[in-house]
Amino acid sequence: MLMMINLVANAIIWGGSIWAVLTHKVPNRTGGAIVLLLVNFAALGNMVSPWACHSEPEIGLNLAIALGVLWGVWRLELRHIVKRRLA
Repeated sequence: MLMMINLVANAIIWGGSIWAVLTHKVPNRTGGAIVLLLVNFAALGNMVSPWACHSEPEIGLNLAIALGVLWGVWRLELRHIVKRRLA
């Protein structure tokens, strides 16, 4: 169960970091893209090694970051799309 939660959380983190870089939501001149690239590689590394031993605090941290990514995508993109369709 924890392995599946960790896998989904890392997939959300990976997708969110790709989205942020490709939609230019981060300042590229200040190194934000480099930081997100490192986050992207770390999430990808956690996804391709599912049998590695991940501790409960690590999974909790990944889940918290994934929830933050979802909140950021909601605030920056999805909320505006939903408002336009309802109006």
